[in-house]
Amino acid sequence: MEDYPEVGDIVVCKIVKIMDYGVIVELLEYDNIQAFVHISQVASSWIKNIRNFVKEGQIKVGQVIKVDKEKNQIDVSFTKISEAKEKEKLDEFRLFKRQQKLVELIAKEKNSDFDSAWENVAEPLLKKYDNLIEAFESILINGEIEAKLVPEEWREAMIKVIRKNIEIPEREVSLILKLTSYEPNGLEIIKNALLEARKGKENICNISYLGSGKYLVKVKALDYKTAEKEINIIAERAVNYVRKNKGEASIERV
Repeated sequence: MEDYPEVGDIVVCKIVKIMDYGVIVELLEYDNIQAFVHISQVASSWIKNIRNFVKEGQIKVGQVIKVDKEKNQIDVSFTKISEAKEKEKLDEFRLFKRQQKLVELIAKEKNSDFDSAWENVAEPLLKKYDNLIEAFESILINGEIEAKLVPEEWREAMIKVIRKNIEIPEREVSLILKLTSYEPNGLEIIKNALLEARKGKENICNISYLGSGKYLVKVKALDYKTAEKEINIIAERAVNYVRKNKGEASIERV
């Protein structure tokens, strides 16, 4: 990062000192250099007690409104940032910090330094991916193919850190099956239909009874496209089994 932000930059601030006329903050993306937020820039509404609006240790997002490098002075405003913009900036900052931490762990695992780890691991992956978390998830899913983007001597350390610290996100889809049988062994037919539906997919599928002949089917997969494909297979199995045994079956999308 640069030593100083520019006027207009959106910055992540940690409040370190509260005074009657404003607050002192540290700019977390700029080596914790300090900046000042005047009380008039703390909140848009009238402030009787500044501590009702800010707390020491609080993380907030502000916009730089003045930079004087000669006087070592930076002024920041909280009032120019919407809630949506603050959330977006904090999400970006947390993602950056998480990426940074993972690269630090890879450097430590390789007995190397951060800059070398970033150059050999992060830079090759960021040419293809928007961020390192996305890249690391892809490596977990696709394995050797994606890992080859990184120099061979760094792969073992990288993969070891990824396996310890990254979880593959799962996507869940659901639907409702309405299954009815008027046969003497109707309950057995429904039970067998559900067993047939889940066959070979027990690890990704969960079915629960909702009452009135309705069953909630949930399927988890790495992506929505796969989850939708699997849940359709499961639902069709159940429906076909019941209908084949003179019952009634339908699918309701949630």
